[in-house]
Formats: sequence, structure tokens, C-alpha cells
Amino acid sequence: MSTVLLCDDELMNRKVASKILNKEGFNVIEAQNGKEAIEVLNTQRVDLILMDLMMPVMDGYEATTIIKGDERFSAIPLIIISALSDKEAITKGLKLGANEYLTKPYDIIEFGLRVKNAIKLGAYQNMLKEHKIILEQEVAKKTKELQSALIEIQKSEQDIISILAKTAEYRDNETSAHTLRVGEMAALIAKKIGWSSEDVELMRLASPMHDIGKVGIADNILLKAGKLDDEEFEIMKQHSAIGYSILSQKETPLLKLAAEIAHTHHEKYNGKGYPNGLIGDNIPLSGAIVAVVDVFDALLSDRPYKRAFTLEKALEIIQNDSGTHFHPNVVELFMDSLDEILAIRTKLQDV
Repeated sequence: MSTVLLCDDELMNRKVASKILNKEGFNVIEAQNGKEAIEVLNTQRVDLILMDLMMPVMDGYEATTIIKGDERFSAIPLIIISALSDKEAITKGLKLGANEYLTKPYDIIEFGLRVKNAIKLGAYQNMLKEHKIILEQEVAKKTKELQSALIEIQKSEQDIISILAKTAEYRDNETSAHTLRVGEMAALIAKKIGWSSEDVELMRLASPMHDIGKVGIADNILLKAGKLDDEEFEIMKQHSAIGYSILSQKETPLLKLAAEIAHTHHEKYNGKGYPNGLIGDNIPLSGAIVAVVDVFDALLSDRPYKRAFTLEKALEIIQNDSGTHFHPNVVELFMDSLDEILAIRTKLQDV
């Protein structure tokens, strides 16, 4: 049984309206003013509100404003009641959010029909509201599931990247922590430049893949103890393009950045690098950053073709090649961050 809240200060009007409503099968709760009506709404479930406009204590205008401004009650259909001649009052009530109006004295047939229609409207609105809540819950559930799945995918991608980086290390006979140090140093410089935390993290994960293309270089060249001749060096240079080919198979943010770094970290600021001879700011910043930290860490590490340089000599090479090999802004940030760079080398020592 639907419940109607009848708010009218005149006893006779309430008796007439209640009789009609009871005859139509509705349960009726009476209130003598807007204040009492709101008190009822706070304690009982109501399907329809019939609101007289002219009442003491709190009139129908104020009560309607409060009811329609409260999301707990705003969806309840509200019919204002006014004298037939007072069209201005009716218009004002409708502007405040009333759904319908009735005029006094009541026409029994019209009264019953409008109340029934308003009850149906309220039931339909409640159904839509409940359906919306269910949909929102389902969307939230699916979104959470998708987010969890995305995290798993990203973790799997990161794990694969890490494994490939390790593969490149062992293939190249490099020190076991070189790629990790390159990742941490590159992320530090990216942070100093002002990259977002998300992009800094991508840099940390992508940079260790810079030399993955070396898996496609023959052992007699890759592991040669002495200096490469011109023909051998041309073959060695292919590792940048090979790395790009390996990493550019998918367009995820991580792989896209890793492919960019693999392709451009041997470009030189003066345009004499490879594979494309890019000049200055045409070199992606990611590749320019890795170029500095990769060379610096390699200079301080033993290789089949050389012994580790001293820190002083390594820094001299980095600074002397600023503006020719290396992007000068990156070198400046690198030197400003030297204490943190050296802390990374201390923390991630070779084993």
C-alpha cells in the first residue's frame, strides 16, 4: 500500500482529502504545516507528498524548497495544493520543484487520477534510481576488476622487460648491475628535469633495455677484446635498430619508451651519432639522458676491451663531450646531481 503525506493546516481539507485517498486505497499521514511534514519524512517512508502552500509555522514554499533540496526526499513526487484563482502561487511552487498541482475545492475524479499518476511516476523514478545504483555498482566492480587486470598486465610486462635486460647483460658479458644503475640514474635525471612521477617510473623501467639489440650481434664482434675495425663497428651499430625492432612490437607506454631509448641512446648532440644522425634537440630527451648515464657507468666499469677508468677521468670525458656527444643541459643536471649519482653506484654495486 502506497503512503501519502498530506500537509494542510485546515482540518476540513485534510478530512476531505484523506477520505478520497483512503477510498482509492492509499495510507495517509497528516501534517498541519511544513515543519511537521519534514519531521514525518525523517521518520517514515512516503510515496507521495500533497503540500498546501499557505500554512503557519512553515509554509509550503519553504517546505518544498527544503524537501527538493534534500537528496533523501527530492525524488518523492510532490503535488502543491492551492486555490484555483491563485495561479501565481502555483507557478512559484512549480518553480521550486513541485511535480504537479491540485486546486481547491477538489474535483474527486481529477484528484484521484493525479494522485495515482504521481504515485506511478514516483515508483518509476525509484526504479530508475535503483537501476542506476545497480549499474554504478556493476561499473565500479568491473572497473576494479579491470584495474586489477591492468596492474597484473603491467607487472608481467615489467617482469618480461627485466628478464630481457638481464639477458642482454649476460649476452654482452657486462657487469650484473650496470643496467639497474642506468635505470636509476636515468630516472633521477628525468625527475630533475621535471618529468611526472609516472614518466620517471617508466624511465626507471625502460632504460635498462637500452642495449637489448646486442642479442642480435655475433659473439666475435660483441665479445671482441680489442678495438673493433670499421666493418665490425658498422655491424655493432646495428644493435640500436635491432633493439628498436624488438621493443616496438607493442604500443604500451613502457615498451614505446624502451624502444625510443634503444633507438636513440647512441645519437650525438652534434649529429655524428647513429643510427640516424639526429642533431641537438631532435634527439629524444630519453635517449639523451641514457646516453650520458650509460657512458658514465660504462667508463667506470671493466669491459673485455678496457679497464675501468677513474672517477676523475670519467667525469672529465663527460664534461669535455658536453655539446658534442652529450646534450649540455643533461650534462649540467648530471653534474649537479653527482652526489646522488655516486650514491646509486654505491648502492648497486656489481656482484
